[in-house]
Amino acid sequence: MENNQSTPDKDKKNDGRSLHWEILGGNNKHRIGANSGLAIYEETDSMGVKHTTRIMIDAGSLIGDTKYPEYPELAACDNVMADMSRFLKKRDSDEEPAEPIDAIFVTHNHVDHDGALPFYLLMGYELPKIYATPYTLKRLEQDFANMGIDPDEWPEMISIAPGSPAQEGQVKVSPFWVSHSTPQSVGFFIETPEANILHTGDFKLDKTVIWGPAFNEEQFKRTIGERVDLMLIDSTGADADKETIHEHDVRESLRGFMEENPDKRFVIAVMSGYEESVASIAKVASEFDRDLYVSGWSHEQSLSALKSTGMTMSDHVGKELDVKIIEKGNKASRELAEAKPGSAVVMVTGALGTPNSTLPRAADGTHSSLKLDKKKDIILLVAPSIPGQEVTRERMLSILRAKGFEVYTKSEAQLYSHAHARLPEILEMARMVKPTNILPVHGDTHLREANAAALTEMGMKTVTADNGDVLRVTREKSYSINPATKDRPKFTGFKTLQGANWYDKNYMQINAPQEGKVETPEPVNDKGNSKRPKIFNVSPK
Repeated sequence: MENNQSTPDKDKKNDGRSLHWEILGGNNKHRIGANSGLAIYEETDSMGVKHTTRIMIDAGSLIGDTKYPEYPELAACDNVMADMSRFLKKRDSDEEPAEPIDAIFVTHNHVDHDGALPFYLLMGYELPKIYATPYTLKRLEQDFANMGIDPDEWPEMISIAPGSPAQEGQVKVSPFWVSHSTPQSVGFFIETPEANILHTGDFKLDKTVIWGPAFNEEQFKRTIGERVDLMLIDSTGADADKETIHEHDVRESLRGFMEENPDKRFVIAVMSGYEESVASIAKVASEFDRDLYVSGWSHEQSLSALKSTGMTMSDHVGKELDVKIIEKGNKASRELAEAKPGSAVVMVTGALGTPNSTLPRAADGTHSSLKLDKKKDIILLVAPSIPGQEVTRERMLSILRAKGFEVYTKSEAQLYSHAHARLPEILEMARMVKPTNILPVHGDTHLREANAAALTEMGMKTVTADNGDVLRVTREKSYSINPATKDRPKFTGFKTLQGANWYDKNYMQINAPQEGKVETPEPVNDKGNSKRPKIFNVSPK
């Protein structure tokens, strides 16, 4: 592994061209989240004028962690994200940012990749154009609307798909499909006259996803061509040297449960953002001629976005299927209450035990339209256990089991399809590419070190770097340099002060200070919109 330290000026070539990759977030110490990086291409024309193009890939948030915060000052924050004060312009200011970004490319719709974007708008920043697939863009629009952000403040949003690269200055960005837990996920191939960077995004090599499109090796190789100078590779599953559990494995488990329990109703909790699991549940329900009922706001939002972007459930599961949304007193809730147990599958939110979601409320007996019955119901959790949210999940499981319910999780059956590749698939992806250099990303220190060790053992040349580091990328090698950002704030955080709904919420913004300093954030203009969250700024003490 290489981690050579040098300075940008020393490494400048005489032709005036350079390519750097700056890690804004995602290569964290303790947790996964806040994924964001910046490709910076510079060249000097024949008149001696320097031109710079900055392309950001993803703008994610990190769920707050009181036990292992990236900065002690941000320990109380619910959401943590990369500081954008160098890159984005404030709406009500004439001052231009020091290092303006030309465009943001989003790999997929998960909060650790796009969750910071609505917060940046709330902070008063103007966002540059955003490139993403249609489903990801629709979900972003929902996020902006949920937070009460006026559409006049939304950025230009441009739909992309493999086969149609985007050009920003001398930088060409080509998307390619990757399999993941949410539809229309992509990675990006970034080409410049100086060197090329491949960003895998979140990926697995699962050809059994339903929404997809699934990873396609032929398309992938056609997109990246013959030369990759730096490969940024997902590290989430790098410490798991085992086969990845794919969607067809989950469907087989569901089929087994339904075959063995034809007279039981299944209440299945799926985490938000796992639309591929939603599709697997729908497919198996249709195979057993069961009606599918849905409860939970986040599922309603994703189903609406899928439909509006042309992805209907019936088309994808291969059988006509009526998805029924249950709400207090509506026709669907009455039908569910009267239905025979063996005729229904109920898909709900709350797999992590989050308060106010469907399953925890049903477990407590307080849900208005879903009444559980231990004699009729089997409860399945089609979801992982997320670090930092174990307490709420275990509380809910304890309540359900104490009441005598049959409850199954991924500990008892293959009910959760890995969203990310495990180590064998990571190594397979690296073999396909044969890059000059590889940088493990998207993982805490332990995961990235495990990834680098395995790749190095396989004969790959790896380079390691953390948040705030900048890599110089050439056709010979990639190595880290001493960035000017080392002593600047790299993260900012938000603590939710009140509010159960998006439009009720008020936030306290806290910035991680510069070394030895206390920073005072600028106030944020909330535009006087009563249906827009307010942000109160404080200085860390």
